[in-house]
Amino acid sequence: MQTASRRRETRRNTRHNGTFFAVLLFLALLCVAVGAVLSVQKIHERDEPIPTFSVEEPSDIELPQFPLTSAPSTDDPLLLLVNRDHPLPEGYTPELTKLQDWDLSVASAMYDDLCRMLQAGRAEGLRFEICSAYRSHETQQALFDEDVARYMAQGMTEADAIAATARYTMLPGCSEHETGLAVDIVSLENQLLDESQEQTAETIWLHAHCWEYGFLLRYPSDKSDLTGIAYESWHYRYVGIDAAKYLHERDLTLEEFWAQQTE
Repeated sequence: MQTASRRRETRRNTRHNGTFFAVLLFLALLCVAVGAVLSVQKIHERDEPIPTFSVEEPSDIELPQFPLTSAPSTDDPLLLLVNRDHPLPEGYTPELTKLQDWDLSVASAMYDDLCRMLQAGRAEGLRFEICSAYRSHETQQALFDEDVARYMAQGMTEADAIAATARYTMLPGCSEHETGLAVDIVSLENQLLDESQEQTAETIWLHAHCWEYGFLLRYPSDKSDLTGIAYESWHYRYVGIDAAKYLHERDLTLEEFWAQQTE
């Protein structure tokens, strides 16, 4: 039989054992907690970002399609609009460079690209002739008066002769040739400024490639009502490579471009 003192000792030992196991459990839980904290800290110290996930909100916004080409600025002097309704500013004087192969000058801004275009065509066996480039105000006046006189010699009244001349030749102050940014280019073998020019290999090549060098066919056959000038397969206007690409891809004349930008 267990004595009273023995029972007290047993109870004491039991309490000590319970306390001992409670301490062990506390230490174990503490270790787990510390380990979890260290694990989270290591995650944040890694070089790789922690993956995050989000739910994409629906949107009615139509995203632009790439590549996206912005419209050139109307402040660009190469995009100067010159026609009957937009004459040159008074005192306009372009900076000019003389061509090597012709006794003509062009705007210095287009000289290098014009040379590159002609060299590229020549590399394919084409032979070009530049029959007109920069014209002074006085030269433009003389050409206009000459054409008016020719029509009048055919029996037209002066008013009718002026109207007929204006279909192909701009009034002084309204001609792109006075900017130095326009050139008339034909085939060396056919220098006639008529419908036959359109069939020459030189003109066919220029129509296909001039935009790559910053030029536009200024007066296309299907837009005479917009330009106010009858079709001229030989008249090219320099606007710069970026602007030429933009206008070519959208089939825009300068009149259409300006109308869009000023709406």
